[in-house]
Amino acid sequence: MKESKITSTVTELPSSCKSVMEHMESELRKEDEEMDAETKRWNENCKFEIAELPDLCESQIHDFERELNKQGYYNIALVAYQMKE
Repeated sequence: MKESKITSTVTELPSSCKSVMEHMESELRKEDEEMDAETKRWNENCKFEIAELPDLCESQIHDFERELNKQGYYNIALVAYQMKE
């Protein structure tokens, strides 16, 4: 089969390659839109806020951060989140 000599002025590819490229771009765009919609649904249904904990619990979290630091895990900040209902 003889390859087409027709090229795209934009991509300088044979028209058959340009068609495949445009199809892939379209599919990737659809996939991005689906992922954006899924992320939006998740964000609407799962909202979190920093938990308000009693002082004793906050102290235990800070103690654990210090223990991690002693074990060589530096600059670790532990945070407690609570899911909103």
